Parts: sequence; C-alpha cells; structure tokens
Amino acid sequence: MLRFDSRRCLVCVAPLILVAFLADHANAQKPAEGTKTPEAQVRAALADATMRLDDGDARGFLEYYFPTEQLRQLRQANAVEQTADRLKQQPQIIDGIRSRLRRAAKAKPTFDRSGSVAEFVLPPEEDVNPKPKGTEFKEPAVTNVKLTGFGNDLETVLRKGEEALDKKDVDGFVKNLFPAGELRHPDADSRHAALRQRLSDNPKLLEQLLADFQAMRKLKPQISENKDSAEYRIPGTKVELNKTQSVTTPERIFKLQLVEGSWRLPDNTAPTRRAVAKNLANALPDAGSFPAGPEKITLERFGDQWRLAQ
Repeated sequence: MLRFDSRRCLVCVAPLILVAFLADHANAQKPAEGTKTPEAQVRAALADATMRLDDGDARGFLEYYFPTEQLRQLRQANAVEQTADRLKQQPQIIDGIRSRLRRAAKAKPTFDRSGSVAEFVLPPEEDVNPKPKGTEFKEPAVTNVKLTGFGNDLETVLRKGEEALDKKDVDGFVKNLFPAGELRHPDADSRHAALRQRLSDNPKLLEQLLADFQAMRKLKPQISENKDSAEYRIPGTKVELNKTQSVTTPERIFKLQLVEGSWRLPDNTAPTRRAVAKNLANALPDAGSFPAGPEKITLERFGDQWRLAQ
C-alpha cells in the first residue's frame, strides 16, 4: 500500500513540472458506484472489471483496476495506451486475468479491520490454461546527445542556474541542468517544447524555481557518501493569511546529482522507463497484477472505488 511521508516535504518544482507532462489522463467512463455493503461493492468491482475485459475495454480495466503504483508508472512513462493495446493483442493474458476474476467472484472475501482491503482465496481452476509467456526485455531507447553542464562546483552550478532563470533562459537551464534521462529521451524535443509553453503560460513557476535557487545558494548541502548527490533543505516560510492568522509552509527538499562531471536535477525518467519496460516484458499477471504463491486476489478501496492491490 502507498505510504505518505509524515514530514510532508515537497520536492523541487522542476521535477513536478516534468511529472505534469508525463501524466496520462484517464478517458474511460468511470465505473458505477457499488452498493452499500463492502462485500457488495467489491463484488460489483469484480463484475465491472470482468465486463470491461469481455467488452475489450483494456484501457478502462487498466485505469480503474490496475494496481495504483503500476498505473502511476505507466502514466509517468506515457505507456497506458501502449499497455492496453498489448493486452488486446494477447488474448491468452486477457483469458488468464478474466479466469481469476471469475473464480474470485465465486469465493467469499475476507476484509481487514478497516473494511478497505478485501482478499479472495480462489477456488481450484476448472480448466488449467498454460501460463502466458513474456517477451524479451529491451532497454528503453535513448539518444546519444552529448551532455553539457555548469560543471562540478556546486556554488558555480547554482549561480549559473540562477542567472539562467533570472534571464528567463529556459533552453540554457534545460540544456545544462536537466536530467540525462530527459535530454536523451527519444521525444526530448517535443517534451521540452511543452515545458517551454507551460512556463510561458505559468510565469510563477519560473519565479518559484528562481527563488529556490536563490535560497539554496544560502544553504549548506548534505553530500552523499559517494559524493554524487547533494541535498538542500529549504525551510518553510511564514505566510500571512490575514491580520491575525498565518501559516508556515512545509520544508522542501531539492536534490542535485553529479552526472558525467556536472551537477544536474535528479533523473526519475530513466529508471521509470526501465521499470515499465520490464513490466511490459513479463506476462501481466506476473508483473504484479496478481500475487504469486497462494491463489489469492486482493483488492483495495480508494474512496468509493475498489482496485487490485500490489
């Protein structure tokens, strides 16, 4: 299950901007809300998931019933549609998933104390189908773009980064500070064009990033043992709500990584693309759609929606 950091630390704005472009918005129709009892709700979810597979709605199945962490990775890599198409092209995988869902529908669920986790122990299979095989894993494609940068001196990097932002030189900032995984992405040009447009439409994002670099120049970073990672903790600031009330924003963490001799923003793109590629190389049930070992299926409730657990 997902856990949230109690410190409520926020990451730097630049990686958040990247995530915004990678997010794949759901376009499938939302499943109807379940009936009153948890058992009735989870059974309705099983029935709806099965019906979507029967109707060939692979994307709807992924959007509403795939485990949350795997769906997040697919969205970050813009691979929801690709995975849905792959499902449609491999009916043996669809049949395997559908068989498990139908077997679960015949079982009695057990719930945790909160009533938000339901586990089904599957009855024996009536017809044993061969386990679907995966495909050969291939490393995600990258270009051979030569990296430039502002060097390996942190103070110089922060100063030049601040200067680029102050001049609104987005291209210079991206070229010298963005992660290698972004700069070597096959679709780097279109992704960076979208970023430039977003910053143009939302100038306050650029202002916040400039303020972050100015704040970091006044701080001492925490350097990793391997001296290839620097972490800056930007204290929260007091915001006046009115004459009598104020709030303090949470501490924010800003990281830099030393890559090929220059400090850059941390690379989340490359590892995410690789993780998704590994999942796509496996038969989907083995990629976490259903737990290995005992024949069980677990579903979690998020609001009024039940979906498969990790």
